[in-house]
Amino acid sequence: MDARKNWTQRQDQLRKALTSKTHFDEAIELFLSQHAAVHTAEISGNSGWSLHDEVLAGLNDESLRRVPRLGQNSIVWLLWHITRIEDMTINTLVFGQPQIWNSIWAERLAFPLPDCGASMDELEVADFSARICAPALIEYRAAVGASTRQVVSCLSAAQAREIVLIPTVQKLVDEGSISLKANWLFEYYTNRTRAFFLTRTATSHNFIHLNEAGRIARKLASRPPNL
Repeated sequence: MDARKNWTQRQDQLRKALTSKTHFDEAIELFLSQHAAVHTAEISGNSGWSLHDEVLAGLNDESLRRVPRLGQNSIVWLLWHITRIEDMTINTLVFGQPQIWNSIWAERLAFPLPDCGASMDELEVADFSARICAPALIEYRAAVGASTRQVVSCLSAAQAREIVLIPTVQKLVDEGSISLKANWLFEYYTNRTRAFFLTRTATSHNFIHLNEAGRIARKLASRPPNL
């Protein structure tokens, strides 16, 4: 079976498993398997398929940064967006702990703003794509993925069903992770269970945008040089 179709089918199983009151440990194992596929194999030690590694294979710095046309996303922007979303939702909303992103990462990434990118316009996306330190971004993404895998085993079935309170979501606005221009994202995260973020922001959201990055990579590869 195609790896993507298999992943999608297992994601449906994950959503059901995380709402079950029994065999929750098996649900976490399934989550870790799904999560491994949307991160580099290095952080999981998984020898299986990695969509992340497949998409980034053979891409140079120019390809990672290139915006196909004004109004579209670059691959580095997509990597930033999914990584920031996973970092801020899993750490702040699900586990109530500090994000991986901090002043040290801001310096290494050459991008001081914690904004997840949901409100960036086309010029801001282009500017971000030119400025961000791509190697540091790949390292930041790996650090976020490794952190998620480490803490998720501490989650209980009862905790997974708990609703994340509005003041907790407000923290993301207060610290600048969600821009005031992206209020819709605040509303989208409101009244969600902790399990929702495991099935959405730590897995499905990564999967969707990595596939988008893959389409961009294929288009860039098919174009003649300097076009």
